[in-house]
Amino acid sequence: MFTTNLRYLCKRDLLGSLVKANQTKTSFLRCISSAIRCHLPDFDVPNVTIPEFIFKDFSKYPNKTALECAETGRKYTYEEVRRKSINLNKGIRKKFKLQPNDIVALILPNVPEYAICLLGILQAGLRVTPVSPFGTADEVTRQIEDTNAKVIFTTCQLGAFTQIAVQQLSRRIPIITIKTQVSEAIPAGTINFQELVDIAFDIDDVNPCNTHNIAVIPYSSGTTGKHKGVLHSHSTLIASVCAVNSDQLYPIKRTTENSQETTPAVLPFFHIYGLTVALLLQLYNLVNVITIPKFTPTLFLNSLLKHKPSAMCIVPPIALFMANHPTVTKEHFESLEIVYSGAAPLGASDEQKLIKRSGKNLKVFQGYGLTEAPLVTAFYKNIPIPHGSVGKVIQNMELKVVPVENPSGDHLGINEPGELLIKGPQVMLGYYNRPKESADAFFEEWFRSGDLVYFDEDNNMFVKDRLKELIKVKGYQVPPAELEELIRTYPNVSDAVVIGIPHDQYGEVPRAYLSVKANTKINLKQLDEFVASKVAKYKRIIGGFAVVDNIPKTASGKYLRKDLKLQYMQELK
Repeated sequence: MFTTNLRYLCKRDLLGSLVKANQTKTSFLRCISSAIRCHLPDFDVPNVTIPEFIFKDFSKYPNKTALECAETGRKYTYEEVRRKSINLNKGIRKKFKLQPNDIVALILPNVPEYAICLLGILQAGLRVTPVSPFGTADEVTRQIEDTNAKVIFTTCQLGAFTQIAVQQLSRRIPIITIKTQVSEAIPAGTINFQELVDIAFDIDDVNPCNTHNIAVIPYSSGTTGKHKGVLHSHSTLIASVCAVNSDQLYPIKRTTENSQETTPAVLPFFHIYGLTVALLLQLYNLVNVITIPKFTPTLFLNSLLKHKPSAMCIVPPIALFMANHPTVTKEHFESLEIVYSGAAPLGASDEQKLIKRSGKNLKVFQGYGLTEAPLVTAFYKNIPIPHGSVGKVIQNMELKVVPVENPSGDHLGINEPGELLIKGPQVMLGYYNRPKESADAFFEEWFRSGDLVYFDEDNNMFVKDRLKELIKVKGYQVPPAELEELIRTYPNVSDAVVIGIPHDQYGEVPRAYLSVKANTKINLKQLDEFVASKVAKYKRIIGGFAVVDNIPKTASGKYLRKDLKLQYMQELK
């Protein structure tokens, strides 16, 4: 599988690949004619490493702020980021005797030092595995053990938590801690981050590695199965940044002597969306990145008022918060011109709620990607995109929609839902230490997304749901996201998630969990009647409704349906 995908990265022609796969000339022609491509020409992916790519223009404005903490106000200039990354690169190699391709774990929230760690580690010819700091100690232990990480970076606040996770291993791992407050003490048994970044170590530089070498190993969200390490090279991530950096997609206001754009980085950097779009893209364009360690209404809203961004990237739960929460006012939208939403579907009605709440002609755009393929579709300026669509295919990518359970089938027609297949230089190389899962993830050279989508007559893509999350009612496929969007249109509903539960007669039926706006109530019988009047009989919420205080989600905003389903099954027992 690795060889197959690298063939594409090395740009061997598709015909040769299909011939090797024993495909006929007819199927080759069908493949070419049915694949959906961008209307713009492909671009060349720079043949450099991520640090070389990101540092390219830092010397233009070395004293401008690159990263600033929304919580504490501490900040670093572009020159400080570059210099401290170089020091860290040499320091970790000298202190810990790390060898090329060793893996270093980042158990960090969004802090300014995240970029210094990432770029320094990659400069050293090492690999990074981003770890969620919001998981359990057991989850952290599993990722550290799975990757055999040799060193860990974390914060002083997370030092004790990280030590608990490491104690479950059979080996000792050095833990480097970052002070986020001047008054903090370095936890006993850990190493002060400043000892690595404030000293110019006497050790030779390493030559930049091959751009196709593995650079970052994020873990898939695990909403439909076990977490798996996703292998991304320098090249795949740079291709993702280049694609979204197009003036046709993400019109970033260029930094000058007298002006600099800012953006609140509320998307977690340990997630592929946050890493590529909220961090690497912004640094590459010399934007001042305002890091938000953890979303809280006060911190997030204050950052909008203080830093006045014109554009920002968010996830659907934040879009719903901005559309519904009573503390959000028109003042918070004053500087905003464009909002980008990703990581999970945002319904058309939810988009319109957000626009209405802003009190202006706010542009709300969606994109689509996965941990395995960071960016696949997006909007194009000056091209109308229907509400609820995730846009059109981006440059360098090819897409096909094929029948579920039959990836070799013909590309489906307009408005026909099927599984999305993806090919392009942004696609992962495979899963870490999982050859079977890696092979299963691809059909020939096409990555199987596991998502149910369709295209309209203008090649705008719409995401219906995850295939593994579809509810099978009497053989019919019911997408939870369709019901969730409908329930959220009902008065006083702030959020909703739908799962499938076992049913003796129908196999599975939908069950809905919803949260209610503050100081309001909902008549569930009337809500049930409302939903029943809007959907086919097999889509009705036969499994009932439950009102909950909070709906469980991942840090990237995806609903944890499997947790709710497990909770329901335990309640049945």
